[in-house]
Amino acid sequence: MAYITWMKMIKYKFLRYSFIMSLIVTVMVPAYTLFVSFNDFTMLLIHQAEQTSTRIATHLKRMVPEMKDPSQPMVISEELREEILKISKDIGLVKCRLYDAQGKILFSTVTQEVGRISDESFFFSTVAKGQSYSEAVTGYETSREGEHFDTDVVETYVPIMIEGRFNGAFEIYWNITREMEKMNRLVVKGSVIVVVLSLALTLLILYVRHSVVYPVSRISIAMERMALGDLDHRVPEMGGDELGDMARVFNQMCQQLKNAHMSLEQERDKLNTILLGAQEGIVSTDASGAVALVNPSAEALLGKSRQQIVDGGFLNLLDDPEFLSSSTRLAGIDTPSTVVYNEKILNIQVASIHNIQGGLIGTMALLRDVTAEKELEDKLRNLSYTDPLTNLFNRRRMDELLQNEYNRATRYKNSFGFMLIDVDHFKRFNDEYGHDQGDRVLVSLAKTMRDHFRSVDYCCRYGGEEFAVILPNTQAQQVFEAAERLRQKVARMNVDGLQVTISIGISNFIHGRSLEQLVKSADNALYQVKQHGRNGVVLGDV
Repeated sequence: MAYITWMKMIKYKFLRYSFIMSLIVTVMVPAYTLFVSFNDFTMLLIHQAEQTSTRIATHLKRMVPEMKDPSQPMVISEELREEILKISKDIGLVKCRLYDAQGKILFSTVTQEVGRISDESFFFSTVAKGQSYSEAVTGYETSREGEHFDTDVVETYVPIMIEGRFNGAFEIYWNITREMEKMNRLVVKGSVIVVVLSLALTLLILYVRHSVVYPVSRISIAMERMALGDLDHRVPEMGGDELGDMARVFNQMCQQLKNAHMSLEQERDKLNTILLGAQEGIVSTDASGAVALVNPSAEALLGKSRQQIVDGGFLNLLDDPEFLSSSTRLAGIDTPSTVVYNEKILNIQVASIHNIQGGLIGTMALLRDVTAEKELEDKLRNLSYTDPLTNLFNRRRMDELLQNEYNRATRYKNSFGFMLIDVDHFKRFNDEYGHDQGDRVLVSLAKTMRDHFRSVDYCCRYGGEEFAVILPNTQAQQVFEAAERLRQKVARMNVDGLQVTISIGISNFIHGRSLEQLVKSADNALYQVKQHGRNGVVLGDV
């Protein structure tokens, strides 16, 4: 149980990070102090000692005689000796030496060292080139000259440069024992304070684990069980503090979720009843695109079983993945909503389903059989566009087709022809043989026209015994030849033993001429045919 509680504590970021941070501080602060801060303080002491040594050397350098010939021995005046001894005593120098340019000790506060020559390479590679050199030597270390000290010192070499020449150097030993002791005490105190604070933080975390994490972990376990569907689990409500209030609120939330879940199940049952009983076919997917719902109407409309639809995938509902992919991507915009499938005309609506955050959670297709509607629609359209007697386009449809062809020819600089046809002496058929005979003449002429003209031409009943033909992409001469062949064919036609002839006036589209002028030109041409005895063809003004 203790292990589980520790694991629960580690799951909470704040406690986990706080615990890890306290451990890091407890371990790293002493290490940082020992390996980083201590060295930084030491370097600071060395720097201060070097600056002070430089000032002392600058002061003493004024008493050093100028040597024009570096090979000659430097003469140490009594004044310089006394000043070195005085400064060493006043400020507590451990030792002070004066070297000439060859590294020989000319003077030292330790008289036994006078005359000794330095063999240190740094003396000639660094100091002799005008650069100061400093180094800290603790009580347990040995200096570069092999000396041992009972105290901590800073050893500093300050070159004597006169007019750019190296004339010698001062070596000054500073006692930094007291400063080092102060620094050590300061570092130890700081480390102890930080470690104590870290340990206090650790104890606080342990207290929080006992008084907060354990109760919270029980709520967390209950939430995990609830996430797995156990809405009957409850958390013990102990105490009147915030955690007790949290447990009570959690139990209330569980009860509310249980009530909401029951309501959703009831609504789901209602929705399933509606979907399964709907006459429209419904197919939906989940967020991954897998088919999740297929109602019986979809199976009937598509002629596939539910398993076949699921195995085939959503995009293969109509065996045309590209079509459904485009419909899904464009949400039906600029894609056909009516398709022919399984010998049925289906209206299909495809839409993506998104949650409140805008994320995709599925796709749905709604299928409806509109075969009967489309057949009725086509029938009504044909009735509205077709002359009931001749089954040719009526005058209303002719006006629409003529306008469309006029617009197309104007835009693309094409040519088209227009004919007006009139049955010669039609009134005689009605008067002498009755209106039934006149109707049979009109029906026979309409059949002959359909057989004669191309499939792209539009044969129309203009009104009464007058007919019209629109011939797209046709030049004037071709229109005339087609009209003449029709006239000859009708002249050979026999309707119930009666001879029938027709008069034809034609016109051809000319750019810049209005549609009314086009029709008027054909009408004038027809009038000329009648004036000249009928049974003829006249081409209007072009």
